[in-house]
Amino acid sequence: MAEGIRKKGATYSYRVNYKSETTGKWKTIEKGGFRTIAEAKAARAERQAEINSNPSSVLVKDKAINLEEVYNTFITKRAQCHRTKSTLKRYDSLFRNHLKPKWGNKQIEKIQATDLTDYLFSLTTTHSHSYIESIHKFMKVLWNFAYDREYMKENKIVKVKTPDKETKEEVKIYTEEELDMFEKRFSSTNLIIAFKLGRALGLRIGECFGLLWSDIDWKNREININKQLVYEDKMWTLRSTKTNKSNRTIDLQDDIYDYLKELKKQQEKQKEELGIAYRSIKVAIDKGRNKSKEIIENLDFINVKGNGDLLTTDSAKILGRIARDELGINFKYHNLRHTHASRLAEKNIPIVVVKKRLGHAKEETTLKYYTHITPVMRENLLNSLNELAKCN
Repeated sequence: MAEGIRKKGATYSYRVNYKSETTGKWKTIEKGGFRTIAEAKAARAERQAEINSNPSSVLVKDKAINLEEVYNTFITKRAQCHRTKSTLKRYDSLFRNHLKPKWGNKQIEKIQATDLTDYLFSLTTTHSHSYIESIHKFMKVLWNFAYDREYMKENKIVKVKTPDKETKEEVKIYTEEELDMFEKRFSSTNLIIAFKLGRALGLRIGECFGLLWSDIDWKNREININKQLVYEDKMWTLRSTKTNKSNRTIDLQDDIYDYLKELKKQQEKQKEELGIAYRSIKVAIDKGRNKSKEIIENLDFINVKGNGDLLTTDSAKILGRIARDELGINFKYHNLRHTHASRLAEKNIPIVVVKKRLGHAKEETTLKYYTHITPVMRENLLNSLNELAKCN
């Protein structure tokens, strides 16, 4: 009988030996069900030629390839040869902050498409649509690479969906009445601190929950925004802000200044009363690419519970659920930022001032609040026209 061909029952099978590109060991592929020796021989020759021309086409069956192994292989064998340094840096950030904490140690073929889709949808409360799209595209790169190397039999990434982009109507600017309703309802929760800061200062959610009491300059009535709180590598981490322009100093208006003064007194009193029962907060400090994180304890976070427990960006989900179920209003923390910017535009605050206060990298981002006509702007316009008419 021909080399590598044998009879199994009423049919024939072939065997092909190959050296694994991953382990360096010799392996065997066997496939049966052929009616004749000639069919089995032809199929064997075709498979052997495929392996010779593309060794990576062989499916690694004896090794559970987890997502981190796929990523590392992709970077060393593919990305470093064909991607720019900036792209490699972006891949590293997306993997460390999103994919590794969720599925780094999980076998890639066991990660379901629904898991990936659900994760992308969960980010809509805290991240922009463009950022979520970038995560989805990165997923496609990794899964397509893994499928090409036959680390999995089915490429499930084709079933993963990106959340639809919000329409302009969905980016809601809250009315003063709605804001007051939120504040009244949230006042009985620990999250009222974050709500008030978002309403008064237009902070991003990570910036808000990353605030420390030491960030406040009480004498000059200012607060420094220079970091954000994120969850990465299975721990809460303080890292740099979204962009360099996001690092800024914000003037504190009287009401929020007085509120923070009183809040600090309350927290100091609670800490004194609880003594050793007051919770110690432990977070990581991200010192940048290729540098080990430093674990810090007892940082003076502003957003904490009465017992000292840390409040995090996950809390926004609770605010959204309360607002939806009890008030019938769709609430997203980032809309407080939109609302704050719109209020400043209504007051005709110069664009350059608003841009700096919000930490926008581009003036075009700020300008959209001046081109978005609110009811107050229309009322101001009519009042101005009426005044002009009286002068004629």
